Amino acid sequence: MDYSELRAEIAKNFDSFQRTLGTILPLQHNRFALLRHAEIVDFFDTPGAADNSGAARFPDGLYSIQQVTEEPVELGLYANAAN
Repeated sequence: MDYSELRAEIAKNFDSFQRTLGTILPLQHNRFALLRHAEIVDFFDTPGAADNSGAARFPDGLYSIQQVTEEPVELGLYANAAN
């Protein structure tokens, strides 16, 4: 996988996530969103569960994980660091 492609995916996902945060925060607070191609795919209780799902669903590795909190904390590279 091309690192620049991964960084672009993470940036695109993070931007999209930030725009939807106000809508999802009340329903998914402190959960972990799995994102791909600027869309939220699913929510999980732990970052490990989100990463496992992302790795299984997207073998190309182009996905990111973001915690649903008031404070922006980018976890995009978590998926690659966990492997």
